[in-house]
Amino acid sequence: MRRPIGLCIAALMPFIAITAHAAEPSGAMASIEVRHVAPETWRVEYRFPKAVKEIRLDAVGDFRQKAWRVRSPGLKLAAGEKVDVISAGGKPFKAASIEITRYDGRPEKNYAPFNRFSDGGTAMYLGHLQGEAMRADIRLAGLQQENVIAPPQNRQKPGGERGYAYFGPAQAVQADAVQVLVDPKTPDWARETLLDAGAKVAQYYEKAYQRPLQEKLFITVSIGGFEGPGISMNGGAVLGQLAYHFSGAQMIGDHPKKREMLARLVAHEMAHIWQMSTTRGGVGESDPWIHEGGAEAMALDAVAQTGIASAESVAAYRAAQTATCDKLGDKVDSYAGIYACGLARFERLGVGIVPLWRAMMAATEATGDTYSEQMIRNIAAGTGSGG
Repeated sequence: MRRPIGLCIAALMPFIAITAHAAEPSGAMASIEVRHVAPETWRVEYRFPKAVKEIRLDAVGDFRQKAWRVRSPGLKLAAGEKVDVISAGGKPFKAASIEITRYDGRPEKNYAPFNRFSDGGTAMYLGHLQGEAMRADIRLAGLQQENVIAPPQNRQKPGGERGYAYFGPAQAVQADAVQVLVDPKTPDWARETLLDAGAKVAQYYEKAYQRPLQEKLFITVSIGGFEGPGISMNGGAVLGQLAYHFSGAQMIGDHPKKREMLARLVAHEMAHIWQMSTTRGGVGESDPWIHEGGAEAMALDAVAQTGIASAESVAAYRAAQTATCDKLGDKVDSYAGIYACGLARFERLGVGIVPLWRAMMAATEATGDTYSEQMIRNIAAGTGSGG
């Protein structure tokens, strides 16, 4: 199951090869070729070394029902509540051709399939192309005169789930170990906050959690438009990558509260990068309140310790989240509960988030186990064991 890690509030070549390990029914290395063939259309070609009977993909809302078209004769896509399946009625096949068209939906609890940029560029989430057991060698091709930027390799699972690939006119800016691609319509206040908060929080996390980033970081910032009401700030973290998407009329115009809200989002997403900065183990697929509530606690600590936010502001945010959790009965079975009650559960432990998560990082690397409630309990009780 692919669960997004995030919060709602390179050399550029015409053809890029990516070695990835993802889900493929036979377990053998598959080949996936992704070609941008028209402004709003991508063609995806699957090839398998051995015949398979189906391609199983985690459902992503109505994304595949609305945007996918199976081109290969005899193959059909069957959409399910949890899993979408491409098959030929039980007959084995070694190749499948898919056409994917424009889709602007943002399915809850999933990475957005596409992030659009105001200059015509598009970031496409490659993880939605890979099944649960597929290992894939992915190749990317853009339109003529188009830049293509591949996402970072999946360090923990070679050949596995990947992040966003960029197709468009822009070129990324390289700063030390960070590669940044910012939409040209990003408001100045948002650009300044992203860069300033990102630098301060990264420096703080590196010192507090006693480990530098283990890989280069690719950051994308896209603007969905300023026509709609309100303000929307979304962020997602995947191994080696942060993707931000902003929209809404209230994105225009500077205000201290908007800067603080964005800085908190940056600290939350950066927290995920450090949570995943382990040689093995790390974030698991169950109990998302652990990594989301943990990122909330890590972010509040970071913005307070760096002076990005005042003590009063942090206390007010914490109180608001506590009130939300109380209304939910301390349950973490909803989107809001994962964040609000996840934060509350860490707060109730009575253990500082820095020493706690530093011990969790050590435990997950020592045992190979993913972060778990039992691991947290053991550490909080003073055992320091992953259990």
